[in-house]
Amino acid sequence: MRKVEQQAIAAKAAARELALTPAVQRTAVLKRAAILIRQHVDGILQANQLDLQLAQQKGLDLTRQGILALKSADDVEAMAFSLERMANHDDAVNRVCQSYHEPSGLRREQRLVPLGVVTMVYEARPSVVCDSAGICLRTANALLLCCSPYSVNTDTVIVDLIRRALVEKGLSADCIQLVTQEGFEATYWLSQAEKYVSLLILRGGYAASAAIRRQATVPVLVAGPGNCHIFIDASAPYQMTLDIVRNSKVPRPLACNAAETLLVHAAWAEEFLSDLLAQLEAEGMALRGCSRALKYAESMQPAVESDWEVEFFAPVLAVKIVDDLDAAIDHINTYRTPHTECIITADQQNAERFLLEVEANVACLNASTRLTDGIQFGYGGEMGISTQFLPCGGPIGPQHLLRRKFFLYGSGHLRQ
Repeated sequence: MRKVEQQAIAAKAAARELALTPAVQRTAVLKRAAILIRQHVDGILQANQLDLQLAQQKGLDLTRQGILALKSADDVEAMAFSLERMANHDDAVNRVCQSYHEPSGLRREQRLVPLGVVTMVYEARPSVVCDSAGICLRTANALLLCCSPYSVNTDTVIVDLIRRALVEKGLSADCIQLVTQEGFEATYWLSQAEKYVSLLILRGGYAASAAIRRQATVPVLVAGPGNCHIFIDASAPYQMTLDIVRNSKVPRPLACNAAETLLVHAAWAEEFLSDLLAQLEAEGMALRGCSRALKYAESMQPAVESDWEVEFFAPVLAVKIVDDLDAAIDHINTYRTPHTECIITADQQNAERFLLEVEANVACLNASTRLTDGIQFGYGGEMGISTQFLPCGGPIGPQHLLRRKFFLYGSGHLRQ
C-alpha cells in the first residue's frame, strides 16, 4: 500500500474521533500549538534557511523564494498568532440551524457538522500550514497537507509541533499530516480518493489547477490566480482613486487580491491619468497599456493579449482606456478569474450596475481589492480565496468546512 493511502486511512479514522471532540479540547490544542511555535522559533527559521538554500540550488525563481522565506521571528509570531486567533474564534460544530416539531410529534433538526478529511494542496508558503490547521481544528476536520517540495523542511517542523500539541491534549496526531512523498502523483491520487477525502482545496497556478480538476472525483475548491480589475469611472474623485489604486497594488503586488488591470474612463484619463501613473511609477510599478493609454506615461510598454488574461505576480499593472461602463464590464467579464472587481465612482446608478453585472466573487464600490481576505471578512482566517462560483466563492473560512446534516427524531413514525 502506498504511503499516501496509509495517511488517508489514518486521517479518516482521526476525523471520526475529532468530530466528537468538544470545542474546549480543540481550543486547547490550538493554544498549545501557538505556544510550541513560539518556543521553537529558532528551529523553524533554521529549517526555512535550509529550504531556501536547496531552493536556490534547484533554481526556484526569486519571487517564489520571497514567498517561501521567513524573514524574521516576526513571521513565525504571525503564524502562532493565527492559531491563537482561531482558538478564540466562534465554534459552530454541531450548531442547530433549524429545529421543527411536526404536528405528528416528529422532530426535524438540522445541524452543522464537519466534512471529514480536507486535503490542502499549496505552494511553498509556510504560513499556509498554521492557517489551514487552525481552521480545520476549529471545524473538527482532519487535514492532509500536500506541500511544495521547496518547503518540506519548514513545513515538517511546523506540522510536528502541531501534532505534538494534539497528542498532549489527548487527540490523535493523525488529525494533521504532511504528505511529502510521491509529488503530484500523491495529489492526483487524493483527488480521486472519495472514500477518504471529503474536500480538496487547491492553491496554485492555472496549469496545476486545470490538470487536477480534469481528473478529480472528490469536490475541489480552487484558490487560483486573481486577475482583479479596477474601473475608474468618469466621476471618480482623484484623491480617493489614487488611494484605492495604491492600496490595491503597491503594498503587496504579488497577493492574489492585488489589482492587475486599471480600466480608465476616457474622460477621467484626459484629466487625471498622467498624474496617477506617475505616482505609481515612482513607487516601482511597471506599466503596460493599450494603444490609447501609451500617451499617458512615457515608460509604459505596449500591452499584448496575455497582459489582460493573467495575474502578473509582480509589480506590474496593465492599463486600458474605455469609453463607458459597458466596455469596462465587458472587458472584466471576458478576462475575470473570477476574484475581486472594483469600481471607483460618484455615480450611484453606474455603481449599482457594475456591482450587479460583473462576474465576480467580490464586487467593490470605492474600496480596495485587498479587502478580500478571510480576516477582514470576520472569518478569523482563510485557507485561500476561491476563484469558483460553486460551491463557494471568495475567502474560504470555517463556515465552508461544515456541512448541514438533518436529524429526525421519532417514536415509531411512518410515512403515510
